[in-house]
Amino acid sequence: MNLNRKPTPEEIAAFLVENDNFLIVTHQYPDGDAIGAVFSTLNFLRENGKSADVLLPDTVPDKYANWVTGGFRSEVSAYELTNYSACIMVDNPKLERAGVGSALRGVMQRIETINIDHHPDNEEFAAHNLVVPTAAASAEIMLTIFKACPGQYTISSQTASLLMLGMVMDTGGFRFDNTSPATLRHAAELIELGADYSEIVRSMFFSRPLRHLEFEAELLKNHLKRNRDGRYAWFFIPPELIEQYQINMRDTEGLIELLRSIDGTDIVAILQRRDEGIKFSLRSKDSRYPVGAIARSMNGGGHELAAGGMIKIASIESAEQTLMAKIDAVLSTRK
Repeated sequence: MNLNRKPTPEEIAAFLVENDNFLIVTHQYPDGDAIGAVFSTLNFLRENGKSADVLLPDTVPDKYANWVTGGFRSEVSAYELTNYSACIMVDNPKLERAGVGSALRGVMQRIETINIDHHPDNEEFAAHNLVVPTAAASAEIMLTIFKACPGQYTISSQTASLLMLGMVMDTGGFRFDNTSPATLRHAAELIELGADYSEIVRSMFFSRPLRHLEFEAELLKNHLKRNRDGRYAWFFIPPELIEQYQINMRDTEGLIELLRSIDGTDIVAILQRRDEGIKFSLRSKDSRYPVGAIARSMNGGGHELAAGGMIKIASIESAEQTLMAKIDAVLSTRK
């Protein structure tokens, strides 16, 4: 069948039924929603008789290792890529962020591409784009697609758990503002399908190495900075601190929530040094003070309450001043 440029979940479901041999990809340095979305898709397709692979060149953070299933490839040649009937891109708002390797991005134009995402700044770069900004997670959109498949297509407990993983991580355990009534209904459906919600919560939020907690305590005690009477709080993570506590920053996905939980904060940030400059992550706890536009103004992106990007300057002091000026302008709009 021919998909529309902006297909419905039902049309994508029909495409999955009528085709075979899919490559599934997500963004670079995948987070919990990306992991849950791509591996639930892989599991769903394979369990229902389809051929599918996940391409994930980046290493998987340790806390997600037990959720990664078979069919995970670290590289695909240009020749192999053209043998797939379609490439399904999940949770990736921009083509340049796709975790496929720069050499393959041009080749991807030779096969059918489907872009499924919930980021409001998605550039709709694929031949077919299903972008649902009201969804809490890309995994939530995948659930609607799986449910739209014919009755003989089943959602196993493993697939349900992977979908739940994505939704739990992008809602902060259903604590964030993106948790809608529909999200909670979908979560209930997944539990009814056998999703191991208790194990997901335990492994994601209540099972952490001691050195991670010591690292966080050090950051809060000696590296916390505040501005505008505490409404803006941030810290720059010194490289030597990462080395001291043997931290892989890929395993610190929820670190910024420490700052957001501080009473009186409206916007918080984490800054880290990278080869290209200073990487920043932003969070807001109030929709009156959106941070998405701040990130987009510096070629970053994300959601209005959770975004990030790169400031391409070497000096941390200059980066802090640049970011502070933009955040100050947002905080000045309302008291």
